[in-house]
Amino acid sequence: MNNIEILPLIVDLIGSFFRSSRDALERSRCAQTNNNIQEPTGLNIFPHCHAETQAAIESVVFSFLTIEATINYLFFNEQQNRLLKGLEKWLQQKWKRNLSVYDRFLLLVNQYSTTTLDDFQHLSSLFAEFISFRNRIVHAMPEQYHALVEPSPIENEVLVHDVEPVQNREQFPISRLSGEIGRINCEDAKRSFEIMILIICFLDEQFIAEFEFPWVGSKGEQKYMRPRDIVTSMPIRFYPKLQVEQFVPEHIKKIKNAQQVKQGDGE
Repeated sequence: MNNIEILPLIVDLIGSFFRSSRDALERSRCAQTNNNIQEPTGLNIFPHCHAETQAAIESVVFSFLTIEATINYLFFNEQQNRLLKGLEKWLQQKWKRNLSVYDRFLLLVNQYSTTTLDDFQHLSSLFAEFISFRNRIVHAMPEQYHALVEPSPIENEVLVHDVEPVQNREQFPISRLSGEIGRINCEDAKRSFEIMILIICFLDEQFIAEFEFPWVGSKGEQKYMRPRDIVTSMPIRFYPKLQVEQFVPEHIKKIKNAQQVKQGDGE
């Protein structure tokens, strides 16, 4: 055993969480496609909806975990070779237990990148709504409805024709995620996945992390792709207002310079 040396080895779960979210999303899509029953109430509590809903919830949770693991990895990476003092030392002490995921996101970007989230209000709002949506799932509380029903030919069963929630829940006007846990479906998984890949794409560009994830290319082959390439390859976008070119720091500088010139001309 010659030339033995000790090298640093960092283990994270970003890739595992991403693959779990991607695979669960595909299962939810397949279940939705194979379900020939049109549910008049839109609720996901009936047996013919279970496969789609279970996979959708799994995908949503793993999308969130992918974002959280990415934020923690980038913070860890930034602090590795720094002499910690002041705010950075405080952050190291508080990071794991005393800061919410959104707070960590804000502090990571503001402390270690060349931009601020003031320039990306739409992205920040999407993430804030996604966090609330995820919390509604993992801290699920019962929801009550008034149901319009009639007797079913099957004993001890009724036919449910329509429902109305007893209490209005907080809605998500920007992300358009489901406002009720009883209506979570494949579309929520798709929206959550896009929010996840947009957040990671933004962080990837700010920190030059060069993340790569397994994705199916245009010809059906699976290969490792950068987050920005995954976003541009998606056939359907729920949030087209956010383009990956906006996340590139050079592009951000050009926008700021143009704004400063415009302000100077107006004075």
